[in-house]
Amino acid sequence: MIITSELIKKNVVCPKCRQQTETGLLCSINTESEKDALKKVLDDEFFKWECDKCGFQTMLLHPLLYSDIKNKFMVYYIPNVERSRISDEKLEQEFKELSDIRKRLVPDINALKEKIMLFGKGFDDASVELAKLAVSEVVGKSTGQTVYEGYCTEIDKSSNVLSFQFFIGGKKRPYMQTTRFDVYKRSFDIVREYFPDLNEQGGFLNIDRSWAKEALRKYKDSE
Repeated sequence: MIITSELIKKNVVCPKCRQQTETGLLCSINTESEKDALKKVLDDEFFKWECDKCGFQTMLLHPLLYSDIKNKFMVYYIPNVERSRISDEKLEQEFKELSDIRKRLVPDINALKEKIMLFGKGFDDASVELAKLAVSEVVGKSTGQTVYEGYCTEIDKSSNVLSFQFFIGGKKRPYMQTTRFDVYKRSFDIVREYFPDLNEQGGFLNIDRSWAKEALRKYKDSE
């Protein structure tokens, strides 16, 4: 199965000099044909834009469908999307093989990079979200601060390490917290037992903190 990369043309007005420039935007990436896509996304290079007229640089965020068929996952990045699920009927009708592909929906760049990292290493993102929720509660109690979004930055079974970066307090300052890989394993057991059909649902799912809270509630109600 080959999902081709797609380039679209868009007129972009420079925020500094106000000149309009036609810019090519990759809105769909197939890692088999775009070999350097992974590095560009992880290094924050993919969305960088520079004005041809004055040299002004900024991040030009736009929807992106990231497909890694070799590792059986797709991530659909839509800036600031608030939906828990979105379907692409045209895509799923054209590619019936997508039934065994993990499909995710994310609202920001950090979440995009997190999903790519986790799936690329063979880990389950739903299990990481449950572990993240548990660790965020520990961080909240230990710091006395409100804990906002967080992202997994490292997961290593061999060294028994699971690392997160959270954003806490009114200024949302970065806060690093590590825990044992065993926390992931326990979360994985919960997902496997109580949510076995998670990846069989149609469409792109937003597996995030809200999902983890609801999943934890259902798990506790079943105990």
